[in-house]
Amino acid sequence: MKRKHLYFIIAVLILFNFTTMNKIHNIENSMNRSLRQIQNEQIDLRNEIKNIYANVDEKLKKQISLFDSYTVTFGSDLNKDNLTIPVEISVTPKEQTENLTADLLVNDQRHVMVKNGSRFTASINAYLFDPLQIKVILKDKGLEKIETIDEYDDLQYKYLLDMYVHFAGRTKYISGKYQYEGDIIIDYFESKNNSLEKISISKYINGTFIDEQEVDMKNLESKMHTIHSLQGEVELSANDRIEIYINVLDKYGLNYKYIVLADEIDSDGKLVEMRPEWTNGSLVEIIDKSGKVLRRNIF
Repeated sequence: MKRKHLYFIIAVLILFNFTTMNKIHNIENSMNRSLRQIQNEQIDLRNEIKNIYANVDEKLKKQISLFDSYTVTFGSDLNKDNLTIPVEISVTPKEQTENLTADLLVNDQRHVMVKNGSRFTASINAYLFDPLQIKVILKDKGLEKIETIDEYDDLQYKYLLDMYVHFAGRTKYISGKYQYEGDIIIDYFESKNNSLEKISISKYINGTFIDEQEVDMKNLESKMHTIHSLQGEVELSANDRIEIYINVLDKYGLNYKYIVLADEIDSDGKLVEMRPEWTNGSLVEIIDKSGKVLRRNIF
């Protein structure tokens, strides 16, 4: 009888423990839900405060501005010859007088603006690789007032190709021969202002150009996502270094050089793999059709 009572007590305790654990679990879930709700409410509140500050800041800027409105319009195509972008600027001053004139100040160069009704307009050509600072000077009876309209630190991203390039494969070094095998993967993000025209693979040993292989664009399933098989063998000695680059040509004649593989043989004759550090997929430089380096990234 005592054993039966003991079993009964154990069963009750197990049931009680299970019920207690279930309640604790439910309480934890309820607390987590409440905590998440509080966190979401805090995020919403912070966003509302940011929006209020942004709206207030915008209204204050508009209130102290010299202009009722302004527009900055960029052309859709780049000039291939001088790599400039057509830009049209239009402003409408708050105060209109008979003698009011306006000048456009772009990177410290002054341009006369043409008056058309209550608006003043001007067109310029902005160099792709320079920052762009746009100011307007209002002149009335010898008095000048100036205001910064807009600033662009990097116009390049409006017109340059946007892509990700890397090498997925393996390498080995046996008896003085360096072997590589794998795929070069290119992901190209569509741009309304540019397009991909040509792809090639170039090889360098100790900084000296060895050869270049053009990728057949006709056989590519898609320019947006390209996989090209890469396989080869070269003779390397101690302290030698091999680099393989992807060269991409755009519709403006600009060549983008990406490094996808860089390995070296140390003084003991052993392979030192540089991947997957900066060597895999980094943009090294952009060169124009005359060979001039327009942008170079130093790692």
